[in-house]
Amino acid sequence: MFKGILKGLLSAFIVKVMEDYRRLSIQLLRIEAAKAYLQGVQMARMSALGLMLMGLTIGLICVGVVIFHVGLFILLPWSVEAKAVLGMILGLAYAITGGLLLRFAMDERAWMERSGAANLLKKALDKTENEKQP
Repeated sequence: MFKGILKGLLSAFIVKVMEDYRRLSIQLLRIEAAKAYLQGVQMARMSALGLMLMGLTIGLICVGVVIFHVGLFILLPWSVEAKAVLGMILGLAYAITGGLLLRFAMDERAWMERSGAANLLKKALDKTENEKQP
């Protein structure tokens, strides 16, 4: 009889500990989910602000380039053919420069570093390797 009572108390204690563990695990999961959600919202906000700033910057650059070329072509006392050649050279230089800048801006490694994904991946791999070691 004493053995049955001891088993009952022990099983009740284990059930209580497991219930507390389950409740704490769910709370931790909710906290982590909220943290991930907030980081996602912050990233979306920063992306939207960056896009707006980039659009404004590109618009200002375009207006500046147009005004510069109009003033240059009005003031230069060259023939129409010479002005056209100069316009083609400047256009080609802008296209090449824009292409190079776009290539550097869209580089996968740069995006990984700027977004923090590289650090996150490194931490995840470090944790995985530490768990495998005895």
